[in-house]
Amino acid sequence: MREAAFLALIALHLLAATTWVGGVLFFVFAVVPAARAAPSAGIPEAVGRAFRPVAYVALGTLIVTGPLLLLLQGIGPRTLAQARFWMSAFGATLAIKVALVALVLALTVWHDAVLGPRAERTHKPGATRLVGRAIGLLSVAILLAGLLLTQGL
Repeated sequence: MREAAFLALIALHLLAATTWVGGVLFFVFAVVPAARAAPSAGIPEAVGRAFRPVAYVALGTLIVTGPLLLLLQGIGPRTLAQARFWMSAFGATLAIKVALVALVLALTVWHDAVLGPRAERTHKPGATRLVGRAIGLLSVAILLAGLLLTQGL
């Protein structure tokens, strides 16, 4: 039963990560260039509004499944409270991943709640695009950190 739960959580975590990162990269590499070709069409705003609920469900799924995966691997609150754990390669990589996730969450909220609406009002998407690109790069870094964690690093 424990192995089945672990595999189900991994599948959910991977599906959510694929949805999030794939969506962000699609936006950066397809939607933004299309918007430059047809600036008055409102493409980024429409796609962003349509993708936002999907993205937030994916992020929520990642936030829930990540800690559950750690617990199923025997990494619980006691382990996380030990300095020795955080000095290990696995702990250091996990710390980096958690910090990047927190940064992506903060940037995403800022992007969606502040910068996006401002860009729609002013028709000046510069900061919104810059933060969106940063979210994309950081999301790929999170994926790479997750890959390292699967290898025990």
